[in-house]
Amino acid sequence: MNIQEEEAYHKRIEMQVERWDLFAKLVPTVFLVIAMGLVTLGIISFATAFWAGIGLFAMTAATWWFWTIYTIRQLIKTLARASQNLLEVKTEFVEINKQVKALRNDDK
Repeated sequence: MNIQEEEAYHKRIEMQVERWDLFAKLVPTVFLVIAMGLVTLGIISFATAFWAGIGLFAMTAATWWFWTIYTIRQLIKTLARASQNLLEVKTEFVEINKQVKALRNDDK
């Protein structure tokens, strides 16, 4: 994965987080307003609204959980690649440092 692909991937994750945040703010409020309206008008019972809320909560929690695990796994892969790249840079830096010291010793 090149740098542009990783940046695009991280942007997608950021957008998903923003959508989850919006979802977490809007959906419970909308559900409560609709449920209260339906219960007040006598269209559904309070128990029906309660169990519908529990069902929606369970589906949301399960979906969020799987998304979280998937995202964490992807971020761990990214961090592992970054760590490996840093180790390679360190190794190259040590080698260059040795070469520079050898050149300095040759100049003396």
